[in-house]
Amino acid sequence: MKILAISDIHNNVACVRKLRAQEANEYDVIAIAGDIDARAAADIFATLATFECPIVYVHGNWDRMPDDAKFGAGARLVHLKAVKVGSLTFAGYSFRAPLPRRRQASGTAEYGRRCRALLRAAIRKSGAELRRCVLLAHDRARHLDRDFPNLLLHIYGHVHTFEVLRRDTTTYVNASALDRLLPVAPKHDRKRLRHVNAGNYAVINVGRGGKVSVECRLLRRNYQEWTVIGRSTSNGPIGKDLIPEEAAFADNAIVARSPDRA
Repeated sequence: MKILAISDIHNNVACVRKLRAQEANEYDVIAIAGDIDARAAADIFATLATFECPIVYVHGNWDRMPDDAKFGAGARLVHLKAVKVGSLTFAGYSFRAPLPRRRQASGTAEYGRRCRALLRAAIRKSGAELRRCVLLAHDRARHLDRDFPNLLLHIYGHVHTFEVLRRDTTTYVNASALDRLLPVAPKHDRKRLRHVNAGNYAVINVGRGGKVSVECRLLRRNYQEWTVIGRSTSNGPIGKDLIPEEAAFADNAIVARSPDRA
């Protein structure tokens, strides 16, 4: 199976549309590790729906949307659930979301512990094998070797640094930030500040035997006559003007679909 893994969108519809414009319909599932932002969620999910594959997601600390919000038949919130997609089962938990039937956890460590306990029960009930399970969370889950021995894959974000780790049978993937705006200016007019969407995402392939391969892909950076004049930011697009090559993704037009899979 081929997974498109993204995280930390931060209300930036333009970066999602740019991603869509450079990727074809060749994915079996899209996995979002949170920080979508409710203000742009409908447009973001509508753009991703054009990939014509299931979408699984959890909420991050930017997300203030109810768990029963609907973003199309193909989008599933996997908070404390186990959802089968093809040959894999996706399960996860959102960032500091309400827990059922008991008081809210008093701290981050307790919250994670209780979420993992509820997920273990959900996975057992689903009958899924951990070696074919993907755990989705906004920040990196702890104690996976203890709580989920033989887990196949863990996808997360929150810390905006791409990373791939392997421990025992589990591959850990920090998908980093799709929302990463890089400040640029014309080479002969450095006061004319604009921005380029320069984020990244992960393409994950899971082979029939469970072998996992991970590729980091960057949003294309069409600098042309522009030069980078500062460090990138990942806190949303508000107040940031884009260069003309990027501005086409920021309006309300529907991004044209890339060619379908063969």
